Amino acid sequence: MKAWLLDYYPPNNTIEFSDSEELDQVYEALGSDKPIIQEWSAPNVEFNDMGKPADILNRYTGALVISRKVKELLEKNQIEHIEFLPLSTATEEEYYILHVLSVIDCIDPENSKVRTYYDDIPQFDEYSLVLDQKALQGQHIFRIKLPSEDRELSYIYVSDFLREILSQSIVGYQLVEIWDSEFSWKAKEEEHERMSQEIDRSLLEVFDFDKAKKFARKNKGHVVYSGKWAIKADMDKRIWLGNLQLDGSYSWINPIYYPPILLELQWGLPERSKTMFSRLKESIGFK
Repeated sequence: MKAWLLDYYPPNNTIEFSDSEELDQVYEALGSDKPIIQEWSAPNVEFNDMGKPADILNRYTGALVISRKVKELLEKNQIEHIEFLPLSTATEEEYYILHVLSVIDCIDPENSKVRTYYDDIPQFDEYSLVLDQKALQGQHIFRIKLPSEDRELSYIYVSDFLREILSQSIVGYQLVEIWDSEFSWKAKEEEHERMSQEIDRSLLEVFDFDKAKKFARKNKGHVVYSGKWAIKADMDKRIWLGNLQLDGSYSWINPIYYPPILLELQWGLPERSKTMFSRLKESIGFK
């Protein structure tokens, strides 16, 4: 069993509130786990056309702005413990706030990962949780209550069943695995670290970050590596930053700035990429 974080994808089309006071009222209303449709009056919102279609268009305090297509999918599959709060737009399309009423107390506080952020207050890492499998049986869409607190994480989560339906039918969204009953966050971190070390051991020549960027720009199509990180250049010589995934692939972004840690790393060119990735796949059980 897995749990998936469902969210909008900011580079795609979005919906924004026109009035800040209305937005404050909506935030307050959405804090409830009780139906609010009877008191709901459709607020005015603005459609931001980024030229990239989306069926999930924003998130507000654990509620998502969705298209009519998502609404109809959830209704067709008889997903319970939700309500659809209509929004008023200048477009012909229908949009709703998906208000999830099911709040589950399912975090294992002893085994979930805790981070301390800039304010020195320990918080659960939302991507490294251990959840109570029994509490999630039959739950297809839900929010997660924080242990010993009267509040929830600010996201919506879905089951494998609903993830499969959504991923085959909608566009412009994110689905992030945050829990796997058979593969804990600790095991994932250990595996990821082992893969990163395997890459570092394969490097035949190492150099600093500036030289790595120069090489990537001069040799478009070639990738320079450092542990879990990688960089490459596109046809316009823009640098793309890659993060190693557990399946051996990379998640690429065009960064606005470089995290300082990258400047301190040793970068290099590995033995023939095919050989390196063949060994990586063998080590993680791929055929």
